[in-house]
Amino acid sequence: MVKSKFSLILILFILLLPSASSEVTITANSKENLVFVNSGENVTFNSLGIENSTSILWDFGRDINGPETRYSEQQNITHIVHASGRYNVTFTASYSDTQNVVKELILIVNYEENYQDNIVHNEALFFAIAGSELIMSAILGYWTQQIRKEKVYL
Repeated sequence: MVKSKFSLILILFILLLPSASSEVTITANSKENLVFVNSGENVTFNSLGIENSTSILWDFGRDINGPETRYSEQQNITHIVHASGRYNVTFTASYSDTQNVVKELILIVNYEENYQDNIVHNEALFFAIAGSELIMSAILGYWTQQIRKEKVYL
């Protein structure tokens, strides 16, 4: 009975102890590794497992949202990304007693122009335009004939 209590207490102690070497993960819009977004959307970058770090640094590869937005030292950051293309995002967490932890993800920003072609495909409209052209041609022909009969020229 004493052995089973000791084993149970030891297991509970191990399970309840916070993990000393927690795994660092980074996400963009709650997705890891490869993230696709449309131009003009909010993108939220999160870093988890960095509780014991001395410093952190996001490197977005280029200015992500205007001038001087390539780097950030915030744990969680939100940007509206307008420029389409590929962003190689690198996150570095520094620790005093161990090596730096470097994580990467790729952000692909897609730009699609919403062009709507407003061409009316309507037979009734075609026949109305064609009919009005025929009527105008007939009127023009009539007045041309009248001018020739009178031999009056401008």
